[in-house]
Amino acid sequence: MDASFLDLLMAQQEEVTEAEGGGGIWVVADVVNGEIAPVTLEAIGAARNLAGALGAYVYAVLLGDGVSDLAQTLYQAGADGVRVADHPSLASFAVEPYLEVLTALFQAEGPEVILFGATRQGQELAPRVAQRLGGGLIEHVTAMTLDEATRTVQAAVPIYGGEYFEVVACPQARPQVLTVEPGAFPMPFIDKYRKGEPRMVEVAPVEPRVRVLGPAEGFTPPEVPLAQAPVIVAAGRRAGDFSLVERLAAALGGRVAGDRGARDAGWIGADKVIDLRGVVVAPQVYVAVGIRGDTYHNAAVENSRFILAIHPDPTAPIFRLADLCIEADPQEVLPALLSALEA
Repeated sequence: MDASFLDLLMAQQEEVTEAEGGGGIWVVADVVNGEIAPVTLEAIGAARNLAGALGAYVYAVLLGDGVSDLAQTLYQAGADGVRVADHPSLASFAVEPYLEVLTALFQAEGPEVILFGATRQGQELAPRVAQRLGGGLIEHVTAMTLDEATRTVQAAVPIYGGEYFEVVACPQARPQVLTVEPGAFPMPFIDKYRKGEPRMVEVAPVEPRVRVLGPAEGFTPPEVPLAQAPVIVAAGRRAGDFSLVERLAAALGGRVAGDRGARDAGWIGADKVIDLRGVVVAPQVYVAVGIRGDTYHNAAVENSRFILAIHPDPTAPIFRLADLCIEADPQEVLPALLSALEA
């Protein structure tokens, strides 16, 4: 036979029966550079855990122009139903057009819980959606549990720069609106065999109050916060020539950081120390150059998608965490990497 038994079995399970709507847990998708943002997929994974306890469906909402094909990614991540608002007026994010679509949809569907990413779009929309619907708002959520008796989400949020976490809830207000921190929740399994037919949402064009006229002259936008950087190259005591670390970060389009040893050496400031007591990160790629990896550092990077560690000590704790380990002096490895990247 050409097809394996597993292929045939999966083929029988690929079509999702579209959920009818009403109640449930909803995730509002972020689209970045024509792709579903990772935080959206993480939020769907978190929503599935809540839905299992509530006996509810998970829905995703996708807004933009020419974004209908992206709906299948949301099904593959675990959505039971997808609503798509595809219209030229939604091509670029603006508060008023997006808010009008979401408010009308949620007033009709009556969701129990609405999840946004704690991104610029999510932070703009979530409080306004909560206010219009008379719901409760919890921002920057890093963990969630459920009180099944009251169907109330109990969320952990960082305070004092992540030194402590506070558990908060909205026991009376509905819907419960939350923004989830990028990297705080694991990426769900993406089932390529899973697919569905999204429902289109009618869009009435709304003129935004704020319009983009063009780039500002003489203005340099602020850097992306280190905690949200997709690529990070971090130095430790054994990094050697720090200028090579900076060149590697530039070649990868990433941010420079380090552990407390790098700070003690004067290479970085306190705002770039990756540590449970400093900055907790979850980039797509994390390169640890000469970092031995103590408990505080490793806990702060354990949610990274891919970790490359370069260190001469084979017993360095960072090697137990890394996806790819290079046991060598960084001064020997970095020039070769840079030669390949900068060629």
